[in-house]
Amino acid sequence: MRKVKYFTKDTLILANKVAVATKRNRSLYGDKLETLPDLKFPVGFVMPHNDCEMRVQITIGSDASGRHIGSVWLDIPFETYNALPEAELADE
Repeated sequence: MRKVKYFTKDTLILANKVAVATKRNRSLYGDKLETLPDLKFPVGFVMPHNDCEMRVQITIGSDASGRHIGSVWLDIPFETYNALPEAELADE
């Protein structure tokens, strides 16, 4: 088993509002976020960025087999990243 951090629709919208308000390099179109379903959106990749934030790649789509088909990038504070919930996934 491995743990994966994720956003809910609400936490993604909130984190994006912070990114826009604080003029971070990576943010999303807020109106597009409103159209997302109420699901868990896993963080697929993460790295420290500029020593002051985390840059995360968030999976926002998959096909019926679970294959990744879409992702977005968002810059968030370290505290936001650390506070994200985790889900356990079975190893393949």
